[in-house]
Amino acid sequence: MSIMNAISGLMASSNYIDVISNNIANASTTGFKSSTISFCDIVEQSRMAKNFIGAGTARSNLVQNFNNGPLINTGRDLDIGINQEGFFRVVDSHGRAHYTRNGQFSLDKNKNIVNMQGLYLTGQNKDYANSNKIHSMHLIPINLKKKFILLAKPTTKINFSPVLNDTHIDDQNDNTIIPYNTSFTIYDKYANPQKIDIMFEKDKKESNTWKAYINSRNINDNSLDHKIEEVFTMKFNDQGQLTSPSVFMILKTSKNFLHQSITLDLTGTVVKQDSKLFFDPLFQDGYSEGVLKTFDILDNGEIMGTYSNQKIFPIGQIILAKFINPVKLRPEGSNLWASTVEAGSENLGIAGSMGFGSLRSKNLESSNVDLNKELLNMIIAQRNYQSNAQVLKTEDKILNTLVNLR
Repeated sequence: MSIMNAISGLMASSNYIDVISNNIANASTTGFKSSTISFCDIVEQSRMAKNFIGAGTARSNLVQNFNNGPLINTGRDLDIGINQEGFFRVVDSHGRAHYTRNGQFSLDKNKNIVNMQGLYLTGQNKDYANSNKIHSMHLIPINLKKKFILLAKPTTKINFSPVLNDTHIDDQNDNTIIPYNTSFTIYDKYANPQKIDIMFEKDKKESNTWKAYINSRNINDNSLDHKIEEVFTMKFNDQGQLTSPSVFMILKTSKNFLHQSITLDLTGTVVKQDSKLFFDPLFQDGYSEGVLKTFDILDNGEIMGTYSNQKIFPIGQIILAKFINPVKLRPEGSNLWASTVEAGSENLGIAGSMGFGSLRSKNLESSNVDLNKELLNMIIAQRNYQSNAQVLKTEDKILNTLVNLR
């Protein structure tokens, strides 16, 4: 009957307008994903003619559009945008997982990274995964509380590779070869800064042989006269390459470093003629205590902390989730979705690997609503509604005429 067709058309158009209105209302909502509604026709079989007659339309499904929205730079450290596939995985106070594309996060009073609804961003605080096989049981809320203080670390290893010049002599001092000196800071077993001096001098008696003289002193001691604490012999071939052992245990008897094991690695040291003294960038693994000053989120979700002692360390890892059929995720409001059987099981991984999108720090993904398209759809839906209303009005006139026949 035409009246039923018209009523179903009115309801379908009303639903269509509702969806479009929701899209338009969220055109400025961070991470919002627009939806479209699909319809199906209804048919009934005539008992008399035994054929199928159209009986109107019905809502078939609501399809979510997970295409990327534009990334907008905000300059805020805890604004994170996802480029391409993936969801941020957040959990509530009961441990239930939810998924979102809204990367607007902040720190709560306990230094947890949380979204605007107070849900906890999950990942790994330390020893984070180096593979893409990550299980949800390994994920925990990312917390920076224990990372705000970087505990001091005594020096255990020193690496550097000087380039020595065996023709560097002092003509005013009986052709004596000038020794090479370098000083730098290391840390004792109490993580207090100390100075170490190393002097390289060519042996006057043995060819292709150099001596390394080592002593330590207090950080505030700037005097030039210090007792040599250790001496090591270094032998080179005719090409200037080091042939003797290049790794030494140093400062074993120094009062500043007593019972502290420190390795000096001079691998790569060479002797060259007519060359200026050159030191490769020295590395020593000790440092003083530091306080977290800033942190940066890399494209792979790794959180790198910069401390007051100039050290930079990884302090956490954001893990993303994705689904084989994300359009079947259940919307929960507040830019959150929940997993469903139809969406498939959650896959976890590091951003930028195995099909996961990369992260953009200090950016937010804006809504993917196309306002021009939605306004055009609104006009179409309105015309459909008016047309079905006209059909209903016409059907009413026909029925009224039939009722009043004499």
